[in-house]
Amino acid sequence: MQIKADKLDRNILFKNKEVAKLFRFITPRREKHILKFSIRTLRIAISIFFLVFYLPFVFRFIPETQEIADTVFSYILKPVHFVVNGFLAFIPGLFFIIVIIFATKYLLKFLKYLTGELEREAVRLDGFHADWAKPTFNLVRVVIIAFAAIICFPYIPGSDSDAFKGVSIFFGVLFSLGSTSAISNIVAGIVITYMRPFKIGDRVEIGDTIGDVTERSLLVTRVKTIKNLDITIPNSSILGNHIINFSKNAAEEVGIVLHTSVTIGYDVPSGDVIKALVKGAKNTQMILETPEPFVLVKSLDDFYINYEINCHTKHPEKAAVIYSYLHESIKNELHNAGIEILSPHYNAVRDGNVLTVPPENIPKDYQKPGFKIGD
Repeated sequence: MQIKADKLDRNILFKNKEVAKLFRFITPRREKHILKFSIRTLRIAISIFFLVFYLPFVFRFIPETQEIADTVFSYILKPVHFVVNGFLAFIPGLFFIIVIIFATKYLLKFLKYLTGELEREAVRLDGFHADWAKPTFNLVRVVIIAFAAIICFPYIPGSDSDAFKGVSIFFGVLFSLGSTSAISNIVAGIVITYMRPFKIGDRVEIGDTIGDVTERSLLVTRVKTIKNLDITIPNSSILGNHIINFSKNAAEEVGIVLHTSVTIGYDVPSGDVIKALVKGAKNTQMILETPEPFVLVKSLDDFYINYEINCHTKHPEKAAVIYSYLHESIKNELHNAGIEILSPHYNAVRDGNVLTVPPENIPKDYQKPGFKIGD
């Protein structure tokens, strides 16, 4: 009873607010315009009634004008009879349309309730994901409404007339020509929905755009970038691009791997570099302790070695901040280890130059050769 009373109070309050809005809308200036419009409408209605009904009725009592009055009355009654007879003939079809509308309405209500249960995962279907429920309902609703309209169409008065058919064809052609891109986006949106490449809130990279998905519809997808910019991407463009989802596997135990590279000269022992990089990664905020960071020697280039430090995190949405912390940390650790972050380029004349390898790897009996100038 208390719930019903609260609901009744809310309804009364809502109605009072609507009435208050109406009175605020009717200002003294608007009252004057409303009064003028009402008087003008009443005057026109009285004039039409006088000309169309009263004068022909009076003329019927005069023998000289009786024929004219009958003719005018026939002109007036003919469309009235047409409308009345058409409405009477339409009544059976009207009941059929009402039945179809009510059946469609309650079918959609049932499907909406079922959709809510699927979204809350109170009801589960094998192979059907919860995030499919709402878009599937929207698609089914369009199909049901279109099917109901097709069934009701023959019972609409004038639906079989040439004029009605001509207007229908015109609007059909107009819609087809003007909605080509929209239809391609809708089809792409449906495909993306059932592909499930991302969901709302995921950190993604679509083409050159990196950000969090804030909205997804049949036409477009909206992404909020790390610079707080809102970017709207047509679904057809998304379907034609590669999609990287940073959040999908972030909840797993190992998270996702962030990586960055640094190049160091050949004269620095690789073990010292790897040790400093791993220590720097471990000291970085939001980096997981397990699995431990690891280093890959990516390439042995002409002048330096390319080291890649890899570390795990469960916060892909903060990747820009983590990279900043990581770069600062590995820079400090390399400096603490006495390693210069340098990518040297050599112009070497081999005779007379010391070997560019770590000192402990130079043979003990190595002697720097002299410099030779011709023969």
